[in-house]
Amino acid sequence: LTDECEVLVVGGGFSALLLWYKLSQAGFTDVRFCEKGGDVGGTWYWNRYPGIACDVESYSYLPLLDETGYVPSMKFASGFEIFEYCQQIAQTYGFYDHCLFHTAVTGTEWSEAAQRWTVRTDRGDEMKARFVILANGVLTTPRLARIDGMERFQGASFHTSRWDYDVALEGKRVGIIGTGATAVQAIPEL
Repeated sequence: LTDECEVLVVGGGFSALLLWYKLSQAGFTDVRFCEKGGDVGGTWYWNRYPGIACDVESYSYLPLLDETGYVPSMKFASGFEIFEYCQQIAQTYGFYDHCLFHTAVTGTEWSEAAQRWTVRTDRGDEMKARFVILANGVLTTPRLARIDGMERFQGASFHTSRWDYDVALEGKRVGIIGTGATAVQAIPEL
């Protein structure tokens, strides 16, 4: 794309969904979102590990519950329910009409003369925008733990935020690094 919009937002998770809700309520219509994932949800799009759930009370954590009339099915909703809820928000408020999926922003450049940003993506887009807002979250790039000798490890390894369901774990010894909410959720399932 080589067109122009008033507001270009990087991200498609909770921040972006809430931002779109607020902007649309304020009358903004010329808004575009660039999301590197294939759908909305951010963390809840990428994380698909067994047992995934919210580690905060869903009633406090999920946005726009009053506005949508949605009631989570459990106190600590599953990640799959949260992802579906993100999709519901996007559908209800027309977010999908404003979003470019599988599109990562690779650079932004401000032109003082034009008073516009040029936004480049990994798909060859070079769009102009009056405003650029970062709503890409802090959990977008997983990193495997750095362990001496890991490059010689013969087995499969992956981050829980990019769960590889093609790896058969039944009957195998599985190691999980970490003791946080993800480990507590995934270990009983494994």
